[in-house]
Amino acid sequence: MLVVDNPIVWKLGLRGKNEQEDVEGPFYILGAPKRQIDDGKAVLASAEYLEKYGPFLFVFTVKDAKGDPVPNATLDWWQADSDGGYYFASWTLRGKVTTDAQGRAEVLTVRPGDYGSPLGGKRAGHVHLVVSGTKGKHRAMTTQVYVCPGNKTEHMMTDLANYARDARPGNMATCWSIPEANGGEKHWELPELPADDTEMRQRIAWWNAKLKERGISREVIAVGRQNFKLSVV
Repeated sequence: MLVVDNPIVWKLGLRGKNEQEDVEGPFYILGAPKRQIDDGKAVLASAEYLEKYGPFLFVFTVKDAKGDPVPNATLDWWQADSDGGYYFASWTLRGKVTTDAQGRAEVLTVRPGDYGSPLGGKRAGHVHLVVSGTKGKHRAMTTQVYVCPGNKTEHMMTDLANYARDARPGNMATCWSIPEANGGEKHWELPELPADDTEMRQRIAWWNAKLKERGISREVIAVGRQNFKLSVV
């Protein structure tokens, strides 16, 4: 972390050649378990947390520099809960998922919360990822994906991590809420998922069926989408 987050490394251009690269932060733990439940699909949050905070679905696509999908890419993931808390004595909200043949990964978790303090600095809600493609072909990328109220990037402009590198508005996921699963209310001021986005609604329906199978009463309350582009070695 002292190397990848050192501001000098970023100023010298040793980090940040891929515009999606981001700081690692101090909370990474090596050896997170696989969370895969199906091809390109994983559950990161426990039933307790899904009930407490509400299920949040991320849909990520990993592509190469030419725009072709990267199958079997690994996403090593860690995040805070919706109250901004990290966990170190367990693998809570930590895990790995592998992309499918289309380079896609769907991860059911909870919305990552903001954390920090006015004096020490604040961080916008985000998930951390190390994205690894084909060994010897793609350069692994340490990045973060942000979830901002109302999809407003200005929420990231005062982020504490800006001390090390320029702000990363392009790393904000595009998110939508599903009010009918949240008591008629939009989650986190996010726009409502368009009714004609049938592909995303089908994905959500698949996950809602899985939640019901697991005895979880809540349905997906929001979804976020982001695409990654890996650099060549």
